[in-house]
Amino acid sequence: MRWTCSLPSLRGAASALTAVVAAAALALPATAWADGEPIDGELEKYWNVELAVPTLDSPLFKRSGAFEASLGFGVIPNDSYYLPLPLNVRLGFHIGESFTLEGAFSYLLTPNSDLLTFLESPPNNAPSLLDGVIRPPRMTMVAGVDLVYSPFHGKVGIFDKKLSSFDAGLSLGAGVVIADVDQDVTNTPPASQTLPAARWGVTMRFFLTTWLTVRADVRQFLYKPEKDLLFPVEMTLGVAFLTI
Repeated sequence: MRWTCSLPSLRGAASALTAVVAAAALALPATAWADGEPIDGELEKYWNVELAVPTLDSPLFKRSGAFEASLGFGVIPNDSYYLPLPLNVRLGFHIGESFTLEGAFSYLLTPNSDLLTFLESPPNNAPSLLDGVIRPPRMTMVAGVDLVYSPFHGKVGIFDKKLSSFDAGLSLGAGVVIADVDQDVTNTPPASQTLPAARWGVTMRFFLTTWLTVRADVRQFLYKPEKDLLFPVEMTLGVAFLTI
């Protein structure tokens, strides 16, 4: 016995199979597609035009008129003679959605670097290499006022559970640097001086809630303790609290 199958019959079978698959998909309850998709509700909150929620080109959380306080800890990595570790406090007021006026204060822990330790106490009981020279200045505190402009906003997904937002901005300001400055080549202890300083940098916030953020800041200072200009860079990471 011989079986034969024509091309039209194969096409008919394929069409029937397609129809069966389509009917099965349509028969599934609409809620089945939503089950196991926890991010759908979050997406609707941010892109449903009927809810009038800000889109990607504006901040997720309104901050105009809000106060902000932050605590941070960091390092000043470009000091060759010390390793300043700033404990930082910032207090700010959001003038608008993109502008913040804030004051900042940093207390610096300043242990010696390996280079300074070597210069002060060379091996083999050799005399100090800093005798008869002016010692490098040691920063102890930094303070200033900054205007922060944050025009960059974005939203990110945390796995498939939650959407959050972040912003980034630029800062410019002025302040002071308090440092122990060596006056001459004698063994007279360095004197504490308060020196004017210019400040600029960048700020980035990652929102955990409407009132709690993780905040990273980089600030560079320009000050003149002696004949040369110095440009220390302060890098801090901390948390900020907002009054929403």
